[in-house]
Amino acid sequence: MGTRIPFAVLIALTAQAALAADCTNSSADHTIPVVELFTSEGCNSCPPADRWLSSLGSRQDTAPLSVLAYHVDYWDYIGWRDRFADPSHGQRHQQLVAASGGRIRYTPQVFVDGREYTEWRSGAMPAATARATIRLQATLAPVAADGSIVLRLAARGDGPRPVHVTVAAVENGLTSAVTAGENEGRRLRHDFVVRDVSEFSLADASFRLDTKLRLPVDSRPENGSVVVVVRDRQLRTLQSMVVPLCDG
Repeated sequence: MGTRIPFAVLIALTAQAALAADCTNSSADHTIPVVELFTSEGCNSCPPADRWLSSLGSRQDTAPLSVLAYHVDYWDYIGWRDRFADPSHGQRHQQLVAASGGRIRYTPQVFVDGREYTEWRSGAMPAATARATIRLQATLAPVAADGSIVLRLAARGDGPRPVHVTVAAVENGLTSAVTAGENEGRRLRHDFVVRDVSEFSLADASFRLDTKLRLPVDSRPENGSVVVVVRDRQLRTLQSMVVPLCDG
């Protein structure tokens, strides 16, 4: 004979399941810095930068960061095709170079809050110090069977201003055994890899936005999260946040 669950307990369990269906997260009181690495598996000087970026994961509890690794495809021609690369990442790379006053894009190249950051080799990293002028709240549905992720984002700014919003699905713990090109014979590990990304230009810093991302079939959602970045016209960070993916 089965165990009978009291009706009140059943109602409570049902309510908890409904709450667990979506994950909600709010941004911090201070602006969270955004770190972006442009890298390629076809570049033999990139693995040290990839390792440095991976080391940032250990900082998240004490000094939160929003971290994104964009793999570019413009080195694919030298013998190895980077499976994480996308042509749009190279375009974004060029936009950041121009916005920061530079002229040349190269790999590995690191940007912090939209400005080139060459100090990464020393391990130094800025902390969140400025009080946030935008508050974000994100609601994330569980990852669907087809890998799609639905995000509902609400922002409240301290005044009207145009903003640029980036929403990216990132994944940790990815590896490749490289069999050609400059890194032939090496096994490379990557974290914070951008697997899908959406970009929006909006007229006001207070907004509501729904968007959908899709994870590739080879991804592991348990290693993933969604990064949200809101910037001004010069691509400087106004606020960012990381939302872990929800269990289905």
